[in-house]
Amino acid sequence: MSLRLALLQLKFTKDKIANVKNAVEKISKVVKESQPRIVALPECFNSPYGTKYFPEFAEIIPGGYTSEILSKCAKDNGIYIIGGSIPEKDNDKIYNTCTVWDPSGALVAKHRKVHLFDIDVKGGIRFKESETLSPGQDLTIVEIDGHKIGVGICYDIR
Repeated sequence: MSLRLALLQLKFTKDKIANVKNAVEKISKVVKESQPRIVALPECFNSPYGTKYFPEFAEIIPGGYTSEILSKCAKDNGIYIIGGSIPEKDNDKIYNTCTVWDPSGALVAKHRKVHLFDIDVKGGIRFKESETLSPGQDLTIVEIDGHKIGVGICYDIR
C-alpha cells in the first residue's frame, strides 16, 4: 500500500503570521498539484531558528495561533500535516515541538525534540539549544492509513 508524502522547505522571516501564512499557501498549492496524503513542514517553520527567538515565538499547543491554523489547514485540505516544529511554551519551559494533525483537524500527536543540539568548539562555533529549550522525554509514533510513522526533529536521529 503506497502513501504519498510532500516535504516542504520554506523561507522564514521574523514575522510569525507571515511564516504561518506562507506555510498554509504552500500546503494548499502542493495538495492541488500532487494530492499527497501527508504534508510535512520543516523544523521551526514559524520562527527564525535561534535560541534568542524561541521564547518570543513560543506558543501553547494546542490552542496557540500556529496550532489553530494548522488544524484548519489539515481539515480544509483533507490531509495529515506533520507540523515540522515550533517553539512550544508549557508553564516555565520551552520545547521544540512537532505536531501531527489529521484530516478532521484533530491533533493526533505531539513530539518534543528529545536530543537538543549543543555544540561548543573551542575557538569556533558555539550554539546551545539547551540554554533555552527543555528536552522532550518520549518517542512518538503515529499510525496513518495503516502505516506506522516515527516522528523526530533534526538531532533526534542521532
